[in-house]
Amino acid sequence: MLRRYSLAQISAELGVSKAAVSLALNGKARSVGVSAELEQRILAFCRKVHYQPNIHARRLNSKLVHNIGVMLERPDLPGQLILGGATSNIFDGITKAADSAGFRVTIQLYRPDQADSVAFNWLLNREIDGLIFYGLQLPEHWRKRFIAEQWPIIGIGIAPGHGVPAVNSNNFEATLSLTRALLAHGYRDFHYLAGLPVSYPAQERERGIRTALAEAGIELEESRIHCFSFEQSVSYKTVGALLREGRLSPGVAVVAATEILAIGAIRAIQDAGFRVPEDYAVTGVNSFFGDSYFRPRLSTFEYLPCEQGAKAVELLLAALAGTPPPESTVIEGKLIPGDSAPVAP
Repeated sequence: MLRRYSLAQISAELGVSKAAVSLALNGKARSVGVSAELEQRILAFCRKVHYQPNIHARRLNSKLVHNIGVMLERPDLPGQLILGGATSNIFDGITKAADSAGFRVTIQLYRPDQADSVAFNWLLNREIDGLIFYGLQLPEHWRKRFIAEQWPIIGIGIAPGHGVPAVNSNNFEATLSLTRALLAHGYRDFHYLAGLPVSYPAQERERGIRTALAEAGIELEESRIHCFSFEQSVSYKTVGALLREGRLSPGVAVVAATEILAIGAIRAIQDAGFRVPEDYAVTGVNSFFGDSYFRPRLSTFEYLPCEQGAKAVELLLAALAGTPPPESTVIEGKLIPGDSAPVAP
């Protein structure tokens, strides 16, 4: 096991004062008369033993670097943009809020098999003041270390209640409201495009449609729940196959976990010679496309990604100022009536 050196142990090993070690590490040795030779000997030894300064002590003795780290999920799908879909809008909210507060933003891509150093070195080295994580799941051992070492971190789209402050939209209310509206207009036959089951927002949206249907005495059969990645092409292929197999009959309401999935479904329905909403009602949760991008204009529920990004920055800056953020912050969206399904009250 690699030995972890303290400042006192390094000074003892080299036979120099702790002050000399500290000055060398902080780049101030030469200004107070420490020789270049001694400075380099100290720095070489610290590199050799992989010395990391005590981050808490450095926080107390240094000013903010005015840089916020943002860790984004790395897309593994061919042709998918890093800042596509909701991610681009969340990042837009982060950068604008950070800029208004006089902070820069640094992006680090994340994938589950990356080393811990990806998450922690830029904090240990004081490259950033705090971290905003936006991805499917925060690794458990990362979460425990963030909590144990009291790092300033805010999660977007992660489950609350695990020690890391979380910012979300009201995902449960989104599909609950959409489904209730469709039920009120007489729909009784539903299919659900669920997205990735490991996603907390996707889990909450599935819970929303199940709850609304259960209230109406309708059970959502597993064969009518279609889980896949948040890709329009996959949604298109899935709905197209259901139509060809006769498993998606006219009069069905399709509720999608995202607007992207809803658009894929509508295109498949239209390419099969059917109409929306005359033959099929389709809804999605808004995240990316505006009214000018697609027809029929989608009936959706606001996801408010820009607002989530801005709120994450607000909470992170408050934490840096000494105000602990709440465990859970929910940005309240609302129904947006469109032309793809009757969801207006």
